[in-house]
Amino acid sequence: MRKKKQAAAPQNDSPILAAYEARVAAGLIHDDEAQRNVIAQLERTLAYLRESGGAFHKFFGLGLPPEEKTNIYIWGSVGRGKSMVMDLFFEAAPTANKRRVHFHAFMQEVHKRLHNYRQNKNGVDPVMALARDIATETSLLCFDELQATDVADATLLYRLFEGLFQAGVVVVSTSNHPPASLYTGGIQRERFNKFVTLLKEQMQVISLRSPSDYRYMQLRSLQKTYHAGSGAEAFIKEVLEHMNAGDDPEYDLLVVQGRSLSFMLYGKNIGRFTFRELCEKPLGAADYLALANRLDTVILTDIPTLPAEKRNEAKRFVTLIDTLYERKIKLICTASGAPETIYGEGDGSFEFARTVSRLVEMQSANYLEETQS
Repeated sequence: MRKKKQAAAPQNDSPILAAYEARVAAGLIHDDEAQRNVIAQLERTLAYLRESGGAFHKFFGLGLPPEEKTNIYIWGSVGRGKSMVMDLFFEAAPTANKRRVHFHAFMQEVHKRLHNYRQNKNGVDPVMALARDIATETSLLCFDELQATDVADATLLYRLFEGLFQAGVVVVSTSNHPPASLYTGGIQRERFNKFVTLLKEQMQVISLRSPSDYRYMQLRSLQKTYHAGSGAEAFIKEVLEHMNAGDDPEYDLLVVQGRSLSFMLYGKNIGRFTFRELCEKPLGAADYLALANRLDTVILTDIPTLPAEKRNEAKRFVTLIDTLYERKIKLICTASGAPETIYGEGDGSFEFARTVSRLVEMQSANYLEETQS
């Protein structure tokens, strides 16, 4: 078996650590020993990229000890700095044809390209052809928030990643889950076993066990996460400033069972929606679960006071809040009034009291400290 070239120890100059310490010195981040430990492993992969000079070799790293694996899988709870340290690595990587992409967006692209292969390349294995093409385009792939939500992707993910690894593409990823818990769809989990085994064989799995949830610390500094009455836009602006999310969002798209939901995306995992977009359209639990799998913070604006005849909107709102609550998604709200005034009478108003209770609890320090499930 051909053995992959061993990753060299980091050189004396450590660009990732230097960039990290510069941010600490500037007061942009807190110094965190757990983050430093992950950076030390990323420096090894950076040294490998430097030595190879972009001339990657095919390998299949079955059985290699962790310190010789240049592919890295970083997992940990929300807000621990996984994306931040990976971004520092990506910026320092000398590879010209490198790519950093959110895994959700990557999979949307994969499905689109596979459709084109099936339409235009008869007789060619579309998954292997796509893996070869990606390897030609990209020597370093950095995935943010790697996860699997669709059981139909089980075989696809295994074969695609097998092709990427065999072609010598270096993969660095972050995830909220260890490989064994990567699939969050709930049914037929055993179909992902081959993919999980492949990740463990090919990637060095590192847990970022920081004791601090920096996203929670940002939210806690707001003093509140539910705003009622006037001044809603000023409140949202303050939220975005506290979370260092900027005021120039991108647009993302969720597609669930043929339904499309477009939304504003701030940073990497903060989505902004209006009540009308989520609760006045014919959406349901599957849509809200897909949203919860994609984001760790939801900004929901313009929650109205609902009259009795708006029972369908109230029911969707209940389903939405239940889904976000169960997944421990952080929720920022603007509304016309306090939670107890949203839906006071009508069909289901008695059951709505539980939603009121959850809205109140989701503002608490205890809830904000809980990790995403």
